[in-house]
Amino acid sequence: MKGTILVAEDDRNLRRVLRAMLTREGYEVSEATDGASAAEWLAARKADALVTDIRMPKMDGLALFRHCRERHVELPVILVTAYGRIEDAVEAMRAGAFDYILKPFDEAELLRVVGNAVASSAVSDREGASAPVEEWFGMVGRSPAWNEVRKVIEKAAASPFSVLITGETGTGKELVARAIHRISSRRDAPFLKINGAAIPPSLWEAEMFGYERGAFTGAVQSKPGRFELADRGTFFLDEVGEVPYAAQAKLLRVLEDGEFERVGGVKTFTADVRLICASNRDLKRETDRGRFREDLYYRVNGIPVHLPPLRERREDIAPLSEFFLARARRDLGTGRKTIAPGALEALERYPWPGNIRELENAVARAVALSEGEEITSAELCFGLSDPEGQALPATPEEERFHESVREHKRAVLRRAIAKAGGNKTRAAEILGLSPTYLFRLIRVLGIEG
Repeated sequence: MKGTILVAEDDRNLRRVLRAMLTREGYEVSEATDGASAAEWLAARKADALVTDIRMPKMDGLALFRHCRERHVELPVILVTAYGRIEDAVEAMRAGAFDYILKPFDEAELLRVVGNAVASSAVSDREGASAPVEEWFGMVGRSPAWNEVRKVIEKAAASPFSVLITGETGTGKELVARAIHRISSRRDAPFLKINGAAIPPSLWEAEMFGYERGAFTGAVQSKPGRFELADRGTFFLDEVGEVPYAAQAKLLRVLEDGEFERVGGVKTFTADVRLICASNRDLKRETDRGRFREDLYYRVNGIPVHLPPLRERREDIAPLSEFFLARARRDLGTGRKTIAPGALEALERYPWPGNIRELENAVARAVALSEGEEITSAELCFGLSDPEGQALPATPEEERFHESVREHKRAVLRRAIAKAGGNKTRAAEILGLSPTYLFRLIRVLGIEG
């Protein structure tokens, strides 16, 4: 299955049509006859996208969308509406809805929008997750590398320039883009996002700049594009390196003059949009190869923000693991589970080619598979291997080395606690650590008393 789609629609025939189209495409489809039953379904299950009619009994589609913004912020919501309620759908998009579809809808348009929504849900926005470690807009870290990134984020947010976020896959580029928006002067305006790799090249301009009725097959009504909807706000364009070369000139014009035309139209529109781009490619190299316009590169690269891979910020693996552990316990409804002493060291030895996203998956998998309250190294490292294919955990020689390091840490902590007269908060001050981190070290290293 490509993913799970929840369809909320009170019209039985339309539900059947939507189910048939989506099932034929390979999606698993669940149905709800109104907004209230859809909200109840979502309370117990997870969907990759929600397709909901705006007009429904008990709880209409707009109320259901607002409910999802509060309870399921990572869920892409697609609104189905008649022509007379386009304004409602557009306002919902400006408030965070993924997209809307007009009745009567074209099957190709429906499948394209749903496919984009499912692709976008792979990167979840979970800013509201609780965890026993300090987080900042859904991000966690204390390493020097992370502290430098945070300073750049704060400076970028205070400026009006375009931002280019670079880094390997899984380093958290979307969270950084949202943080920049949330602390900028545009925080109360829309934040729209789209993945450039998920849009077919032939539809890129229509998606970005909108289209007029009759502009192409399936364009039964005029529709605004992402730049129009993001006016006065922030637009996050992920995988900007995938923008078709033919469309890059139009993108450059919007960034320089704030002007564009819809596909098939002659009227010039204006938009005041802060653009944040992301790429895991080397755009300078793409420019040298003639695949990316040089003038566009310098325009989007106003303020560069580079996210280091997790292997270069290993001090953050422990707090990130605790953060994901708390989230997994909450999402899976398990009892209290802790990471066994020594297990974190196994994680710190791993190179994490998938970065933070891979670490999150490893911790969630361990929570789901572990039978006891304490998660072992074997459970945490299940399915992980280094680039040479060597299974984790480490060799006996490596384990002896890391055990000697752990023993040294225990000795340092015991001396500090003794010097503080047993007061662990005071011991944390002596060591220059936060009390939370000290207590975590005491537990992970198995220090008694």
